[in-house]
Amino acid sequence: MSHTMSQDPLNRLRAEIVLEVTFAILVCLASVIGNVLVVYVVNKYSEMQTITNILIHNLALTDIIMATLNMPFWITSLYSGKWILSQECCEVSATVQHTMGLATSLIMSLIALNRYMKVVKRTIYIKFFPSKRAAWLYCGLVWLVSVLFATPPLYGWGKMNFDSDFLLCTFNWKDGHFSFVILLGGFFDVTMVGIFYSYWKIYQTVKESTDNVNANVLQNGVGATRFHRTDIDVLKSCFTVVCFFLITWFPIAVCTFTITIGGRLPHEVRKVSVYLFFASSLVNPIIYGIMNPQFKGAFKKAFSCGRYGSDNTDQSHARVAAVIIHPRNNET
Repeated sequence: MSHTMSQDPLNRLRAEIVLEVTFAILVCLASVIGNVLVVYVVNKYSEMQTITNILIHNLALTDIIMATLNMPFWITSLYSGKWILSQECCEVSATVQHTMGLATSLIMSLIALNRYMKVVKRTIYIKFFPSKRAAWLYCGLVWLVSVLFATPPLYGWGKMNFDSDFLLCTFNWKDGHFSFVILLGGFFDVTMVGIFYSYWKIYQTVKESTDNVNANVLQNGVGATRFHRTDIDVLKSCFTVVCFFLITWFPIAVCTFTITIGGRLPHEVRKVSVYLFFASSLVNPIIYGIMNPQFKGAFKKAFSCGRYGSDNTDQSHARVAAVIIHPRNNET
């Protein structure tokens, strides 16, 4: 009794509850702060309002909504070990979670497609991304598709309830409609393959380009070193995007699939998969924002209250990496 919460349905130690809740609050706060900063600099500085950054802006919005409208319910359930609100609130929470999750994966795919066309298919890039208005249109379609795919359980196609292992309201993966599970699974597979393929082709294209440049400037070695650095930066950036996507999204996908086919997983595995899933809202502003040279400059400018602007350290290299990994030049 002295070491456990007397009312805890999961019979957890007091220290365990405090640790779980504290870590969840940190994830929530960091997600809000990081993504609000991304939205702020895009809205504040006109030079930041490019096609690619509009997509990143919408990704940040989905993470903000997830952190403010869904994570608090998760944190409350972590503390109490149960759902303390009504079934209607549970269904709303689950719908918000699924909508934001689907929107996040779609926007990440859209960002990958944008970069793929900018680097690999330059001749058709302008046809698919002709203006900022087109980018906003794509984002609007993403939100519409996400709502359409997330809400069928509200109309009877599937069920949503509180899962005591995930400690959040979600789709009933075990006893819900199997056809709906297949639909969501196919949705995730398509987005995952699209992201992997896009970044792999980006790296292949950059690698081939730098190899050609290096061969032409091999006699003096200067250009070869610079482009080799860019090649490494491209590999690191692509590797980071893919790895974080796998780390944060793949575990919960495996868990839901295992539950759907009747398998059982330890409570701790399912709990950790939820932490990783919500952590994607934390790492997205780091991957797509803070690692972006353009965003770095905007953050410095914002934090220095306008005093930032005149140092041009290693500008040429930053520009090469920015064009390849964070396409923005010549965007309207």
